Amino acid sequence: MIDRPKLENIREIARNFVEEDIPLSLAREIDSADRYPADLLEKFSETGLWGVNIAEQYGGMGGDSVDAMPIYEELSRRLPVLAWVIGNIMLYGNDIISEHGSREQKDAYLPRLAEGHLRFSFALTEPDAGSDAANIQTKAVLEDGSYVITGEKLFITGAGISDVVVTLTRTDPSRYNGITAFLVDTTLPGFSTKPLKKLGYHGSNTCTVHYDRVRIAPENILGGEACLNQGWKQMVSLLNSERLALSSCSLGIGQAVLDETIAYFQNNFSPGYPGQYQATQHTIVEMATELEAARQLVAHAARMAKQGIECLRETSMAKYFSSEMAKKLALQSVDIMGSDGGALAYEAQRFLRDVLVLSIGGGTTQIQKNIIAKTLEI
Repeated sequence: MIDRPKLENIREIARNFVEEDIPLSLAREIDSADRYPADLLEKFSETGLWGVNIAEQYGGMGGDSVDAMPIYEELSRRLPVLAWVIGNIMLYGNDIISEHGSREQKDAYLPRLAEGHLRFSFALTEPDAGSDAANIQTKAVLEDGSYVITGEKLFITGAGISDVVVTLTRTDPSRYNGITAFLVDTTLPGFSTKPLKKLGYHGSNTCTVHYDRVRIAPENILGGEACLNQGWKQMVSLLNSERLALSSCSLGIGQAVLDETIAYFQNNFSPGYPGQYQATQHTIVEMATELEAARQLVAHAARMAKQGIECLRETSMAKYFSSEMAKKLALQSVDIMGSDGGALAYEAQRFLRDVLVLSIGGGTTQIQKNIIAKTLEI
């Protein structure tokens, strides 16, 4: 039995886990082999952190999605894909069941999630429903007392190794009030996945998912049968948590990129006359300043979320600014390192490949700007 960690120790525990259990050689191997880090997920269970955002009555730490943010940041400094995978389970397992699950679903899933014994994925995106998420066409039709799901999902992280895939379906023609979320057992007949090859986040097991008349009982609607056609509202309620999680990933990558760039400068730019490398120094200073600005913006949004203050604008600002910042820093790092920036002996190229998706997933930068514009009434 693992002693339950304290919430104030989360960052320290996560950082120690990275230093002790994820050597740089392992991070490179996972990236090179495009290998799902199942061994590290099992090792992560030993930290006791799986249940950070699960109530104590279910074996969790009693925290929330804000308390989980240091985990994503610290993991992203060494192995961003692990933060992506763990965050996927914590958001769409821990958070979504805690907030929207029925009593029976909470009892069935939360204790096992808190122990790290279940893998969850979230299936929303489709070939014709990315930024326009309400355009989903995967259907669930009631037949003989069960719902039959037919359709295809795309870019679903961890779908091929998950026990449960939270699947958004259309159960009524209404654009927003006709969407239902189902807890789909991946062993059901008709459920299948196919891994996708990607530029970055190697090892995430991102898949296309096919539903060929997958038959599922009504009690497996997220929240129970009373939550038929409530899927859109359930999804929207988690968007602040998702934006903060991805902002934390951006901060972690940004810090890692800055650290490597400073180390490279110190080791490869020989001291010369004063001001010889001033342009490069100024670029690194700008990198450090923009990272700090993003960190403060994310922290502000997180404080508002923690206090229960409406923060749609702030989380959207934090998400778009931090992801664009991290992308900019990664590219600047490669530029400063020159030919070495693309060399596998350095991490710059890996972080550049990984960071690109952060301005896409969880709502693109353009979508975040649309949201902010609405809050500004322009």
